[in-house]
Amino acid sequence: MELSDNLMYTAMQRLVLLHYQKVLYVDLTEDFYSVLKVSDNEWNLKVGGVHSYKISEWFSFFADSDLCHDNDRDLFRSFANIENLRAMFRKNGEKPVRCRYQRKSKPSDSMYQQCVMEFFPYTDKNSHLVVFLFVHETYDSDDIINQPTFEQLEENLQFINHAPEKVKRKILVIDDNPINRSILVEYLGEEYDIVEAENGLIGLDVLFYNYRDISAVILDLYMPVIDGFEFLRRVQANPIIAVIPILVATSADGDDDEEKCLALGAADFITKPYNASVVRMRISRIIKMKEYAAMYSVSEYDSLSGMYTKEAFCHHIDMLLGTAPDKKYDILVYSIGNIHSIEKFYGIEVSHKVISCAAESIKSSEPQALFYGRISESLFAAFFAHSSVFDDSYFKKQAARISEGSPAENLQVKFGLYKNVDITLSGFDIIGKAVSALESISGQYAVNVACYDEKIIEKQMKDDAMEKAFESAIEKEDFEVWYQPKYSAKTKKIIGAEGLIRWRGKDGKLIPPGEFIPLFERDGLISELDEYVFRKVCRYQKKRQDAGQLVIPISVNLSRASMFRRNFARNYISIASGIGIDPSLVPIEITETMALKSISLKSFADALIKEGFSLHMDDFGAGYSSLASLQILRFDVIKLDKSLVDFIGTSSGENLIRHTVAFARESGMSVVAEGVETEKQLAFLRDIGCDTIQGFYFSPPVPQSEFEKLLESQSVS
Repeated sequence: MELSDNLMYTAMQRLVLLHYQKVLYVDLTEDFYSVLKVSDNEWNLKVGGVHSYKISEWFSFFADSDLCHDNDRDLFRSFANIENLRAMFRKNGEKPVRCRYQRKSKPSDSMYQQCVMEFFPYTDKNSHLVVFLFVHETYDSDDIINQPTFEQLEENLQFINHAPEKVKRKILVIDDNPINRSILVEYLGEEYDIVEAENGLIGLDVLFYNYRDISAVILDLYMPVIDGFEFLRRVQANPIIAVIPILVATSADGDDDEEKCLALGAADFITKPYNASVVRMRISRIIKMKEYAAMYSVSEYDSLSGMYTKEAFCHHIDMLLGTAPDKKYDILVYSIGNIHSIEKFYGIEVSHKVISCAAESIKSSEPQALFYGRISESLFAAFFAHSSVFDDSYFKKQAARISEGSPAENLQVKFGLYKNVDITLSGFDIIGKAVSALESISGQYAVNVACYDEKIIEKQMKDDAMEKAFESAIEKEDFEVWYQPKYSAKTKKIIGAEGLIRWRGKDGKLIPPGEFIPLFERDGLISELDEYVFRKVCRYQKKRQDAGQLVIPISVNLSRASMFRRNFARNYISIASGIGIDPSLVPIEITETMALKSISLKSFADALIKEGFSLHMDDFGAGYSSLASLQILRFDVIKLDKSLVDFIGTSSGENLIRHTVAFARESGMSVVAEGVETEKQLAFLRDIGCDTIQGFYFSPPVPQSEFEKLLESQSVS
């Protein structure tokens, strides 16, 4: 039985798909491709006015387009001749091939981005020459896989942690039946070192501590202690060991077992009783796949910083605490808080150089950590033997060192320290506590260091309690929608409102939004809360409409997490339609920060606008990036942030606001000023043509009953 295409796709996805920006399946025999994974920009481009799925046509199109660098046109023209590609792979024994090239994201860009394209070929069961085509951007000539253009990847040993060919690869056999283990030792013992485990729990322990040395696992499904299904579940929960291919031993009639195992990440299957040649073929094939994948994606290391990935960093903490639990340890996290501003003003290439330079500064500082990790885009971590070195002077030196080595100025470096870590915790939880310390000083510009202490523990307990109470609060409608009116600058009449969330606790007191909204943004609950508010506002509008009362637009805020939920636009459109509300009565407010990611938001925005929703840019500030985003996304309204309104009274501030309002009006947008608190601010905004006023000068956010009184008093007058 040949390895099926479905199994091949599954194995490849497990091993490498997550590490690439674009992945395609290409059939060179019939000249077509299909997209397995694409992030950022769509791969399919129009060729001759229609979408083409012929890889030859796509290469030809790209070679002649403004996106391709002149130096790379001949390369892609050669790719456009499918016979060239077929001959190359046939001649070279279907070995992987990699090439570098430069491209633009759009023709108007001035800079080219360095990219890498990698071909992983094989012949499928229909004798078709098939290629997995991996594409990703790179930011440094010293990329983690650094080879000349079009050189075949034969030097496996510099990318993967395997012993030389003369040393046998290790196979872990997990089976409670010693006879079955003996058979596999007999079949595979000459070519491989066999490590035996009599149940899944022992097998997990062996794999956990020896993951670098294990090339593959042969797993029996039905065993005592934990069975093969549970073994697969636990392996999949750990990204570091999840890349090791697992060959599952099933019975001849185990179709249901195979389906379940496939869903749990199994790479392939062998049936009992064993056939020696089939076992050897299957194990050889999945090892080969794993090793080729390792050449492309060394998932244990972050390519930009050279540090462990978050998953690997956590795994090494767990391993260390498992082997040396009698010692004391500290963890330190480092944050570059303004990395997004650096990217915005200097470009992505400079921001990546900042990251790599910061990583080098951290790794070369004293004392040396046991190991380092890059936890997120601008967050690093180091795990130390317990020390008394962490004092004020240490952190000042560290911040200065990181800043001095940076290609950008004025880095905002902050530290979170968790001393004498609780060794009963997992690596993930230990990092979380250090990050909690760091987050406790977020926004405090004069404070750069925080230690995990009783106050943070108390805050964590409070956060945990709020997370646990969330579902119940949604069910019982403890979350209330309050309304802040929006007034016409000319007539001083209410012409709209904004729906704002408030949470009434068990004691009847309101929990400040600043306590729960940032928490729910971090843990992902904000999306559910956004939808809750949207439904409540839609129902309120429907209720007033059915009662024949005045109905004015009431806008709702949308978090970034909500915008990127699957089928978000369709869901919101369906909710408004199901309740029976015209979408224009529930405008959507998106913050300026979200709008700066305008390319990825455009499809969502277009879908909402097409259905009649009005789109508002919230918290609008100064800067070319903001103005540029207005050219791409079709906003109906911009809301001037309070930080701008507070500049009224200064000549430079008033000029900035005047030009911003003029630009908006010339572009066909109306302007709302929020945070208006004084008569002077109101007068200036009215004089320069601002349409709508929102702020404490007229009214703070109020409960629904008070909002209705404001509307009623207005209609009477």
